[in-house]
Amino acid sequence: MPSSIRESDISRGKRRRSSPTPPTVDARAGFPDQEARAKPALESGPAHPLAHVAQFLIPALILGVAAGAALMRLTRSMLLEVLRQDYVRTAWAKGLAERVIVLKHGLRNAIIPVVTLLGTQLPQIIGGTVIIETVFGLPGMSRFLFDAINQRDYPVIQGVNLVVVSTIVTLNLAVDALYAVLDPRIRY
Repeated sequence: MPSSIRESDISRGKRRRSSPTPPTVDARAGFPDQEARAKPALESGPAHPLAHVAQFLIPALILGVAAGAALMRLTRSMLLEVLRQDYVRTAWAKGLAERVIVLKHGLRNAIIPVVTLLGTQLPQIIGGTVIIETVFGLPGMSRFLFDAINQRDYPVIQGVNLVVVSTIVTLNLAVDALYAVLDPRIRY
C-alpha cells in the first residue's frame, strides 16, 4: 500500500491495525475468528442452544407486550372491584393475612374475566406469528404458511390451517374447563 494513501487515511482520522497480518476469517460464517478476540458471553453455533433462544426474545416481546398490557389492566381493575366486596371486608375484619385475602379471596374470583380475555387473545397471538416470523426471518410454522401462500401450495395451506384451528379449539376448550377449576359454582 503506498504511503500516500496511508497518510491520507490517517489524516482523515482512520486508524490502521498495528499488526501487518490481517485477522483470520472463519470460513463458515465469514466473520473474524472468535479466537482473535475475547470470548463472547453467549457463543453461537449449533452446539449452544442459548444462542437460538436469544434470537426469539425480541419477537416474543413484541407478541406479548400488547396482550400482556390488556391482561394486566383487566386483572388490576377486576381485583380492585372484587376487593371492595362484602366478603373481602369480612375477611379483613376476621384478621386474615393480607396475602390470603388477596390471593385466595380476591384473585381467585377476579381471574375469571382475565381467563376469558386470554382465551380470546390466544388466536390473535397465533395469527400474529405469521407477520412476526416473516419480518424477523424466523423458521416456524407461520413462515412455512406464508411461503406456501406465496407458492400457492394448497395442501400445505390446508394442513397448516387445520393444525392452527385445532390448536385454537383445544385452547378454547381448556379455557372453558378452567372456569370450573377456578370457580366451583360453575358446573358442566
